[in-house]
Amino acid sequence: MSQTKSAMMTLHFSVLLMGATGLFSQLIKLPAWDITGYRTAIASVVLFAWLIWRERSIGLGSLRDYLRMFLLGVLLCIHWITFFHSMQVSSVAVGMISLYAYPVMTVFLEPWIKRIRLDWRDVISGVLVLVGIYLLVPEFDLTNTTTQGVLWGVLSALVFALRNLLLGHWFRGQSATRSMSYQVLIVALLMTPVMVFSRHEPTPHDWWLLIGLGIVFTAYTHTLLGSALRYLKAKTVGLVACLQPVYAVIYEILILQSYPDLTTLFGGAIIVAAAIYESVREHHKATAAA
Repeated sequence: MSQTKSAMMTLHFSVLLMGATGLFSQLIKLPAWDITGYRTAIASVVLFAWLIWRERSIGLGSLRDYLRMFLLGVLLCIHWITFFHSMQVSSVAVGMISLYAYPVMTVFLEPWIKRIRLDWRDVISGVLVLVGIYLLVPEFDLTNTTTQGVLWGVLSALVFALRNLLLGHWFRGQSATRSMSYQVLIVALLMTPVMVFSRHEPTPHDWWLLIGLGIVFTAYTHTLLGSALRYLKAKTVGLVACLQPVYAVIYEILILQSYPDLTTLFGGAIIVAAAIYESVREHHKATAAA
């Protein structure tokens, strides 16, 4: 089997696992910030052990790199908290679908960060995402839990898009494992006071789920993703990642016995279609430039 085909299989498997991450927001009976803290504390130990074994050296190049990595860690922390909170106040489907507004948000943020011109076709994608989000929101009432879930999910998408752009802009030559190790460690350190002073104690059942979330669905999946990125274009990875909301809805139906309504599915289909369109366009542009 060629390295490219092997990497593609690895990518699909990692995305399949990542689609199940949202289930933990419902299965673990802790607030989103506690889940984020325990998850990253466990994952950071595993990721740094892997980094030391694979790369020996774990340092960054300069003080500026450490400061930039700290900012990326802060953004990742906000992303994970808002993402889990979105699913806790609404549903896995609503939170995951709202998050996938991020590929289109990326194309609006990129011209601002890289000082490039905005393409009119990206504007059309942005309009489609707005239509999809409008369909997700049952009523513009902040007391409605689904509305809250969509708003938290969109905020999570915005922060995630900004983090991804800055990561690519600042650390293009950095290995994915090294970058992820530092970011996860920073999130864990930021969440340490929350875990220490939290009034919520994980039950033995919660601990097993947190260990699985930290090792399998955080450290392992991101290591797989980093491995796939070594042999595949980032645009290809982004395109396959658009399957995550689809997997998430399937998991929610099979495991949680929760069924999204048709309006949610229709709005989600529009958002995912826009995300796929942007990923395909970026893939074609990268291929043409190669």
